[in-house]
Amino acid sequence: MKKTIVSTNRLMILAVMMVMTISANAMSYNAAKHKAQRKLDGEGNLLNPIRLDGFKPTDEESIGKQLQKIAKEKDTKGEYRRVGEIHGFTILMCSEPLDKDGLGMFQNKFCVEGNFKYKYNNGFIALSDPIAAARNFINSLERIPQTIEQYKEKNAVLAKDIPLLKEIANKQWKKEDELKGLKSELAALDRKIQLELAEDKEPGQKVSSGNAGLENTRVKETPSKEAKSSGYHI
Repeated sequence: MKKTIVSTNRLMILAVMMVMTISANAMSYNAAKHKAQRKLDGEGNLLNPIRLDGFKPTDEESIGKQLQKIAKEKDTKGEYRRVGEIHGFTILMCSEPLDKDGLGMFQNKFCVEGNFKYKYNNGFIALSDPIAAARNFINSLERIPQTIEQYKEKNAVLAKDIPLLKEIANKQWKKEDELKGLKSELAALDRKIQLELAEDKEPGQKVSSGNAGLENTRVKETPSKEAKSSGYHI
């Protein structure tokens, strides 16, 4: 039973590792796509080519204020809705209900959609700083390599547990074999004892009757007076 549990845990770890490896590979594709379009200005600052749907201004201040307005006013009723794009990735927003006193309050979260939905600041944009709000999505893309490294590190930790689980499983199996062997020896000994007891109870054999040295097959008779006097013994 314990061996089965250990084996199951090992399979679960392998499954998690496989998922994280596939995820990391998919993120690597998105990271490469972002890196290919990543540009710096003359002072070495990362350019932010964000565009909002139906909104013409392209400066960060204006875009940030528009995002803040959307975050405060729009309600998507729990669905993801497109609001713009950056580096070919779609920018999405989703309204989550707060359910406070049945007032119908909600909060909006944003993400950049690639092979995964990438979030910065847990999806919340800065409502007091327009520039920070506008740069939320470029920051999401910038963090992809860091997320990939975290997945690889977790895989490395899990990989160390696999040999240990294998060793535990093998040790448990040996113990089970030893236990089975001991049980077999005990059963054989029990059978031997039962056979010996059965032989002792067969007719014609000596059995204890409470008086040591007496046999139950022949009983000595007391000699008669005549026999005693004649010198003969029966």
